[in-house]
Amino acid sequence: MPIRVADLPPWAAGLVALLAGAGATLAFAPVGWFLAAPLALAAWFALLPGVTPGRAAGIGYAFGLGFFGVGVTWIFNSLLVFGQAPLVVASLITVLFVLAMAVYPALLAALAARFLPLGRPAGMLALAGGLVLMELARSWLFSGFPWLLFGHTVLDTPLQPWLPLAGELGAGLVVALLAVAVVSVFRAGQRGAGAGLVGVLVLASLVPGLARWVEPGGEALSVAMVQGNIDQARKWDADGIEYSLGIYQELTREAGDVDLVVWPETAIPAFYVEVQRPLGQLAQSLAEHDAELLVGVFDHASAGRHVYNSVINVTTGAGYNKRQLVPFGEYIPLRGQLDWLDRLLAIPMSDLSPGTGDGRMRVAGQTAGVSICYESAYSRHIRAALPEAGFLVNVSNDAWFGDSLAPAQHLQIARVRAVETGRPMIRATNTGISALIDADGRILERSGSFTREVVTGTLQPRQGVTPATATGAGPAVLAALVLVVAGAAVGRRRGARGAD
Repeated sequence: MPIRVADLPPWAAGLVALLAGAGATLAFAPVGWFLAAPLALAAWFALLPGVTPGRAAGIGYAFGLGFFGVGVTWIFNSLLVFGQAPLVVASLITVLFVLAMAVYPALLAALAARFLPLGRPAGMLALAGGLVLMELARSWLFSGFPWLLFGHTVLDTPLQPWLPLAGELGAGLVVALLAVAVVSVFRAGQRGAGAGLVGVLVLASLVPGLARWVEPGGEALSVAMVQGNIDQARKWDADGIEYSLGIYQELTREAGDVDLVVWPETAIPAFYVEVQRPLGQLAQSLAEHDAELLVGVFDHASAGRHVYNSVINVTTGAGYNKRQLVPFGEYIPLRGQLDWLDRLLAIPMSDLSPGTGDGRMRVAGQTAGVSICYESAYSRHIRAALPEAGFLVNVSNDAWFGDSLAPAQHLQIARVRAVETGRPMIRATNTGISALIDADGRILERSGSFTREVVTGTLQPRQGVTPATATGAGPAVLAALVLVVAGAAVGRRRGARGAD
């Protein structure tokens, strides 16, 4: 008689879940093996039918430990190397973060085991919907952490058209449904349903691929992304401002005849007023060739003590202040209670204020949607500039991540934003990976990592609105709720019949 998955000893089930979680990260950049996502989810889902809610929580927690323990290891690097935290503190914060993130799949698994008939197709479909709701919660609660969402893995696959149609959560639902199909194929009596679900998903994916949601709009722009590759610690030396300014000025002069020059986030570690004169002189020389200069720099309010992480259009004086700040990097949550932690981390400018606005800025005669670094992970912030924005600009300082998985993951997220919105993106970073991304997610031009270079190219602004831009996450969340409610209803009816 074959061994049922539910009959596995707890340690074996936990080990399988842990390995599945770790393996799921292979679907994300820099590896990008898409099949790892549905296969890993299928391995996790298959462990849940027939187990108690408590044991299901343990299985979900093991999956989360593997997933986040591998996928966000760059947090340790950021704290130890660039935050200059003691080894014990960097390790403790990273471990606590992974332990906290693993609660999400643990809670999903426990609730599914308690309320859903996971032995039946309706229950497994509801579990797929629950995964979407879990990712929604992870993207919002406690300022959110929308990193490593399963919808990101559909880039460069036949499922990519789901991104402009239903957004990252809708694409994630499709990945979860594929996982359900895999589980069903290996279950007696459900193989036909599993194969049928695969067929439906494949056919359904062909339809949005035929749609053209956006079209060219406005004049094509030639752009230059300046990547200074200045070590994070070097920027804050006594002569760091002059050093950084000199490198970026020299590289800008090498950019040639372009419409727009973009420097990365905090390219110059100074307040704008401190470097306004040399930047203004450079912008004036560029204006003689009808070019504009965008610079990442710190700014502050004329009244009060508010300091902002900003992007300034030096040519026109327009500015944008970052809205979504990074906890423990740009501000300390609950500062009154965690003041001791602030003293252990040597992160410059870690008491910033959030900006306001929608990110729209006039750039080179057109409207752009501007964002800074981590904000690219928040689709709601990027959508706010649309439909007026014809292209996107994201400046980032990925030097904080060092030589880790994060720069490639961050570029993948930027590509998702381009596909979702149907807008090309200019992405300028300090140490890489800088890139010019087309509206379909293709990388037109890109830099190396830890190289000093200027990346040039031409982008075509777009007009029009994708369904994902128009509706946001609403339809995907609604679909997920329908699956969950329907599955729970089947479970209640089954329970009522059992009671009779």
